[in-house]
Amino acid sequence: MAGPPKKIMIIRHGEKPPKHPGKDGPFDVQENGESGGGKSLIVAGWQRAGALNAFFAPADGTPPKKDVAKPDYIYAADPTGESQRPWETVVPLAAWLGYAQGTPQFNTNFDIGGGEPGVIDSVLGLDGTVLICWDHDNIMPNMVGDLNAKVAISNYKSITNPWPNVFDLVWVFDLDSKGKSYTWNEVHQELMAGDVKS
Repeated sequence: MAGPPKKIMIIRHGEKPPKHPGKDGPFDVQENGESGGGKSLIVAGWQRAGALNAFFAPADGTPPKKDVAKPDYIYAADPTGESQRPWETVVPLAAWLGYAQGTPQFNTNFDIGGGEPGVIDSVLGLDGTVLICWDHDNIMPNMVGDLNAKVAISNYKSITNPWPNVFDLVWVFDLDSKGKSYTWNEVHQELMAGDVKS
């Protein structure tokens, strides 16, 4: 029987435009260079998205942070829904790894603000390492709370609630040797100017 995965990593999507960018921006842009209409990443978000390749799956095979691993599966919110940002953030990584959207390796079947239980149910049927990219308002307590309800997180009460208003975190959940519970850990990406240093 597959699952639960040995490691689940959750990230927030890359940088987004302010609610009211005014005439000077920064403005969001789609992968094709067209306006994102408020649903896409700004340039800094696209820079982070590209940098995630070397963070999660460097060419030499060894991620720079000991608690991070190359994902066997990537989940992102449905890009036709509320926001394209989670999908845009991991599209470069999925392409780098050869994971085609719509396959088990790159799943975009779930919506923000309601699809979180479905994501967790789907993820818990897998083994290996899973990366989830989501909207931060629905990571904690929605998604992580659902994970804890299904497979206990030993230090659940230590997890920051809500997700901090930053873009440079990875929440890592490692399964214990008996396959019964996860332990949460927070890793800083340290990819761009302004990221918090560990």
